[in-house]
Amino acid sequence: MRSKKTPEEVAELLEDGFKSLTEDEEYNNSLLRKYLRREVLDVYSMTTTSPPTEANLYDCIQSGITHHSSSCGVYAADAESYDVFNKLFDPIIRDYHGQLENDSDLLQKDTDWDNVEEIENLDPERKHILSARIRIARNLEGYPYFPKLREKQYVEIEEKVRSAAEGLDGEHTGSYYTMADIEPEIQHEMVSRHILFKCGDEFLSTAGCYRFWPTGRGIFHNPAETCLIWVNAEDHLRIISMAKCGDLGDVYNRLVTGLTELERSLQFARHPRYGNLTACPTNLGTTLRAWVHIRLPLLSQQEDKLKAMAEELNVQIRGTGGENTQIEDGIMDISNKRRLGFTEFELVKSLQEGIVALIAAEEELEACGGED
Repeated sequence: MRSKKTPEEVAELLEDGFKSLTEDEEYNNSLLRKYLRREVLDVYSMTTTSPPTEANLYDCIQSGITHHSSSCGVYAADAESYDVFNKLFDPIIRDYHGQLENDSDLLQKDTDWDNVEEIENLDPERKHILSARIRIARNLEGYPYFPKLREKQYVEIEEKVRSAAEGLDGEHTGSYYTMADIEPEIQHEMVSRHILFKCGDEFLSTAGCYRFWPTGRGIFHNPAETCLIWVNAEDHLRIISMAKCGDLGDVYNRLVTGLTELERSLQFARHPRYGNLTACPTNLGTTLRAWVHIRLPLLSQQEDKLKAMAEELNVQIRGTGGENTQIEDGIMDISNKRRLGFTEFELVKSLQEGIVALIAAEEELEACGGED
């Protein structure tokens, strides 16, 4: 357990971290470095959020001042961090989410799933898409986030989510498995299938994400493994709907139904400006990431065209192994780039349109013998 630091110790750590970060000319592109100005540091060096959490600025930026290569570098220690340290968080949020030109205080629209019938099966012949999934993050009202969660709070959150999840019915009916009871070999196998989360990310580790591991962590899933709830992976809940095909409509409908049921018994944290709250500012707003694993062998060989299409269609393309992994054998992960400033339906609909356009481009190359 981390011992509580005095205000003077925190101020010294902040000063040392600020100096190290700002003097590093090799890794100088993080949003933390861009917006952690001297005047911001001076304002917040002795500031904390309200008791009992009492998060300080160091709790929020410890990872970023340790790992200068982090593109963001900031994690909220609790919901209040977004307001108490707003001179740092707000510009980072606006910059990351493309909202620098938006002078409105309201950056996120109300939740709107709209008409689920408009989201369709994008590959009924199963020619291109291997799987589709949509993930959203949620944090319980009244609890801090992983930089400041206490061990007993991990357990409390797990029990609350377990109780709510075990009340789901229909196709969502399933069982909860606490991480400590899952054999290491089974954990490894589930991680390899992208069913379960693991510890090990150095940025998250430095920020305190894996304290008390595996206490309070676990997974709920139905027998078909199409409905998953990760507990205390990073946020309190990661709710995932998936299918081993291209039926994005089915995935979307299952997610909406499951979340609606969970909301009957769980109160989730939401900010009037930023929408649904997450520990990492990059996931704010809808918190929604929808993606498909898709095989586009010809298009993958035309890197410039693929990159240009991704930019135009507002999608992110990467390898199926996660962020910073390479495309292999023409199989790639394609997801919505945006999170904040749009409704949930707008993001999924936009991804649908992007996937349709990319498949059309692939089939056009097929018709032309692979030549553009």
